[in-house]
Amino acid sequence: MKFGIGYTFVQEFKKKHYDLKKFGNAFEKERMLLEETDLYCYDRFIEHSSDSKGNVGNSLNELKTKYIWCTNHYLGLNKHPEIINKTIEATNKYGTGSGTSAMSGGRCRLHIEIENFLKAYLSKSEAILFPTGYTTNLGMISTIVQKNDVIISDSENHASIMDGIKLSGKNSLMFKHNDIQSLENQLIKTKDKYKNKFVMVESAYSMSGDIAPLKKIIELRKKYNFFLYLDEAHTFGFYGKEGRGLASELGVLDEIDFMTGTFSKSCASIGGFCVFNEKFRTFITLRSSNYLFQATFPPSAAATILAAMKLFSSNSQYATSLHKKNNYMRKELLKHGFCLGNSLSPIIPIFISDIDKLTKFENEMYQKGIFAVSIIYPAVRPDEGRIRFIVTNSHTYEDIDKTVKILNQLAIKYKINDCNQIA
Repeated sequence: MKFGIGYTFVQEFKKKHYDLKKFGNAFEKERMLLEETDLYCYDRFIEHSSDSKGNVGNSLNELKTKYIWCTNHYLGLNKHPEIINKTIEATNKYGTGSGTSAMSGGRCRLHIEIENFLKAYLSKSEAILFPTGYTTNLGMISTIVQKNDVIISDSENHASIMDGIKLSGKNSLMFKHNDIQSLENQLIKTKDKYKNKFVMVESAYSMSGDIAPLKKIIELRKKYNFFLYLDEAHTFGFYGKEGRGLASELGVLDEIDFMTGTFSKSCASIGGFCVFNEKFRTFITLRSSNYLFQATFPPSAAATILAAMKLFSSNSQYATSLHKKNNYMRKELLKHGFCLGNSLSPIIPIFISDIDKLTKFENEMYQKGIFAVSIIYPAVRPDEGRIRFIVTNSHTYEDIDKTVKILNQLAIKYKINDCNQIA
């Protein structure tokens, strides 16, 4: 018998037609059964802390201490005392919320300081802030792409990019993940058919940890003349000189037309941004619904962002420490035969294609004190399930060793630490 709500999801979505009420009731029933036995992972919360350890549970079960591997606080700055003090000072000075959108007066001086910092830091002439990283991609893509343009997107781009493409309602094509030949084929296919072409990629992919072949994409850009739209959400703050991102590390930042990022990861806050050189700012702010009609992130968040960026841009030890821990954990997992795909970034996926084994593995892992969440369809293809571990500076080497030891015990039990069988 297949196990878990993920299997139900896969099976139901294979059907061409389904009854919405029956579909909803089936999921609700299965969720409740799993939740009663503490096996439903998608509504767990972390009490008091989001460091390497914390009390985790849901509304029906007692909170228990777990190793936490599912937050994106890469640099571990969410509990930094200096940053917390800046957050408190801003709250005392400006109050708790922005009250309205940027266009209606929701910005304060701190938001302007962030924009100015980003322009100087990333060597771009314009910067726009959005309430979240997700709505940055929604707002930018749905605004800059016009009727006679085409978008060519990596097939594994984040949901925010995919939804931005859908929201734009414009022409779009996919190319195989990180496949330069597939991208070039699409560029040839669209040659002379559209006014503008936009190629959209991530620097590091959130579900796989893969790194984009940016230099090769830049070579195609020179040949085929397209706008390059790059999301640096999972590299900003710890790749490149002073944390400027992967494009900076590879020396191609000047070749990026639109660079987006989020403040919810390395900056330990909330919000998103886009920087660029062309004079598009007024057009975007007056046409983007996501900019016009959403409340700006609060001054306290702005203060947190500024403090974090100033800290990691002036101190390389945060990035150096993170990369050392990432490399160490990878080495230990690979030593035990885990399948990590092509990942390189601090996002480490353990691939388990059998959804029955994946669900059982995750549940037992959680009972043994490890909180990491499985990634299943529709976030990934049905046969590409995985458990994603996100390495942060808050993790100690002891945390890594104890986690890997438990994972290896479970891998032996469920026979999933042979990468040749999984690939």
